[in-house]
Amino acid sequence: MKITKYINYFLGFSVVAGLLGNSVSRKKNTLSKRKFIQDPLSSFIGTWSNQETNDKRRFLKITKEGEFLINDQLIVGSITSISHQQLVFTDHYGYELIAKRQANNTLSFYDDADEKDYLFVLTE
Repeated sequence: MKITKYINYFLGFSVVAGLLGNSVSRKKNTLSKRKFIQDPLSSFIGTWSNQETNDKRRFLKITKEGEFLINDQLIVGSITSISHQQLVFTDHYGYELIAKRQANNTLSFYDDADEKDYLFVLTE
């Protein structure tokens, strides 16, 4: 009788330990996944310069706060859409500035107001 009692305790303890271990394992997996999830804005942060020789040199700066500066002039507006590959900034007039990440630290940039595409390279 005593052996059955100990077996029941052992089985109960094993079940509880297994449930607790499983719970801790899930929390670790969730935390490790969160560490690898990168903020999509970080792909666009920096100072970019255009590569077109026929245009005057333009500098685009995107800050970690989501501000856009073109040639050190703050553009009033906000980010309306963002993913790791594309960022859409809408200015206070309703025009969109669409930035798309390309390979080798380049950024294609469409200015809805000018209806023109630009190519920028990360400088800082």
